Amino acid sequence: MTVVYVLFAAQTLEVVAKKSIVRTLMYTFFILAFVSIFYHLFKAIAYGPGVQLASEYALSRISLVGIATVALLFAWRIRTTTFQRTIIIGSLVYDSSGLMSIISFVTESDIMGLEGVEPYLIGCVLDIIIFSSALGYRLKKIADEKNELLLKEIDSRLAIENTRNRIAINLHDDIGSVLSSMSVYSEAARVSMIDKNLPRALDLVERIGINARETMSSMSHIVWTINPINDNGIKLFNKMEDFAAPLFHSMDVEFIWFVDEALHNAEFNMTVRQNLFLIFKEIINNCAKHSGAAVVNVSFIKSGNELIMEISDNGKGFDTEKNHEGNGVSSMRKRAADIDGLFILSSGNDGSVATLSFLLSSN
Repeated sequence: MTVVYVLFAAQTLEVVAKKSIVRTLMYTFFILAFVSIFYHLFKAIAYGPGVQLASEYALSRISLVGIATVALLFAWRIRTTTFQRTIIIGSLVYDSSGLMSIISFVTESDIMGLEGVEPYLIGCVLDIIIFSSALGYRLKKIADEKNELLLKEIDSRLAIENTRNRIAINLHDDIGSVLSSMSVYSEAARVSMIDKNLPRALDLVERIGINARETMSSMSHIVWTINPINDNGIKLFNKMEDFAAPLFHSMDVEFIWFVDEALHNAEFNMTVRQNLFLIFKEIINNCAKHSGAAVVNVSFIKSGNELIMEISDNGKGFDTEKNHEGNGVSSMRKRAADIDGLFILSSGNDGSVATLSFLLSSN
């Protein structure tokens, strides 16, 4: 019984596979146990059943209990989970009760009113109760872990669904309207060709070409922002600069660019990266098309755990009350809300300032 119990405890505490002092003590226990069994069988065959010498009985039993107890004490140091330590406590109770029965047998006396096999039987009952408690705790923990995995799986599926929705919205917002206008232009060009209005037809074909290039650019940006290899901050800011710098340089607009070095190694997940880039792109396009500015200043600052993007120009400004929606501000505010950020736009006779701030921890 004791050998089987020790083997069970060793398997439960996972001390069989790896080399350790606990495993060495376990093997020592098994060797001593089998030597003891064969010795007592030999004595029984040679002299008949029954204990011949109490000292021999006490030596073999106490040695086994002692080795098992020492192994359990070492196991306590390397096994720290609640389940494992509860098993160790139960095993120590089992060993202690066995030791009390040994002492009672050898001294032929009672211990706390219990004698003979009684302490051992009580210890077995207590061990069963403790083990059942540990098993119940373990089963509950497994159930909780399973539920947590299920919740994570659900969250992952929702994240995928949200990603699909965002991509669909971006395609609709950035490309749908352009494709629609291209369809109108192509029909108008066809009519102009029928009417032999060649200058108008050429102008419409040129607009179709411009829209086609804009569509290709938008598709490229969308694909870039959803690619996980672009999570790194340096790649994101380089992409932004590569978009804005050539645009303003072609217009002879002074372009000032600054990125806080603390942001270079920051990680931006797809949702943050996509919304941040598209807000930036919308502001830059509005600035290039409508501001008439001579200088455009872009900065990304890390303040505590917050990223602050500020884009300012010295252009003619605009009436925020009249042009508030026309400049895509509502769309930018929605994108800012998607990353738990705040978007602020102000404008006056001396230019405009757009600010986006959000916590980096929300990534």
